[in-house]
Amino acid sequence: MQMDNTSASDSVVYATLGDGVVLPVVDVTNPAFAVDDRESNLSMWREHIANPPVRSNQPIGASPAPPTSLLLQRMLAPPAGYLDGWATYVLKVGAENLPQRFDTELERRVLSSANAMSLRVRLQQLSRLMAESLSPGLESARLRVVSIGGGTGIEALNALIVLRKANSSILPPTDLVILDVDRQGSELGAAALASLRSPGGTLAGTDIDLRFAPYSWSQPEMISSILADDLNERPFTLVSSEGALFEYGSDREVVSNLKFLREAGNFPVAGSAIRDDAAGEAMVARSPFRLHARAMRGIETLAYQAGYCVTRVVQGVATDQFLLAPA
Repeated sequence: MQMDNTSASDSVVYATLGDGVVLPVVDVTNPAFAVDDRESNLSMWREHIANPPVRSNQPIGASPAPPTSLLLQRMLAPPAGYLDGWATYVLKVGAENLPQRFDTELERRVLSSANAMSLRVRLQQLSRLMAESLSPGLESARLRVVSIGGGTGIEALNALIVLRKANSSILPPTDLVILDVDRQGSELGAAALASLRSPGGTLAGTDIDLRFAPYSWSQPEMISSILADDLNERPFTLVSSEGALFEYGSDREVVSNLKFLREAGNFPVAGSAIRDDAAGEAMVARSPFRLHARAMRGIETLAYQAGYCVTRVVQGVATDQFLLAPA
């Protein structure tokens, strides 16, 4: 795994994977990736998801061609019952930042869609909330961010970027633990972290260790053993789950995971929930995956059952982002 660093003209850093794929590293504080999430834009994107503009550039009666690009194959014919970390990441880079390998008219259209903008807003808002939650830990000897269903862990990396820029300080040593059933996303996360920590990168000079741990939220008892090695140090810990546990998991899985997290250390939790309005319901209805539009009312109910309460909510496009704290 190698890395390509930033060009001085655009300050975007690039990560190169072992198979030669080069991807820009998403940094929500960089104008190249930042999204204008004022309410008027959020409302517009919600409307476009609920009532998508009609495109009529295919001949009547023609059968749709099978997807030929790696990105579209993973979106439309996923090998698993979820959108994997790699594909989710590419959807967040923005059409204007597409690498040449994926820079086609169709893929630009996909990355310019309201659904893709919803993912970018979700990442940006959740990263900010996570930085807010991590801020009291700056005086700690060590930080730890645990990303459930984390894929690339890009929300955790961006939270650390936001935190460092907001406080103009060097972060304490930090552990980033990605819990997922698939290791591939964490390899991209590791390459992104290496580029961000390189000279001139937004995390240059930091001591951040990224590690992957196989994890299924259907077996939440695994949390205790995964985090047990760190109990002696007692790092300041935040758990996150962007577009994962709270959107894919069943009610029982959400509650049981929160209970194990509470028992493991009363950890605060940041996450995203699909809205139950027209945009959220449309996204669920059109998705090839089994998603839950439980909205914040559902999150509040499940959190209460696990001994948590909602402390912060930021409204997004098809999802709302939130913080939970032990009650």
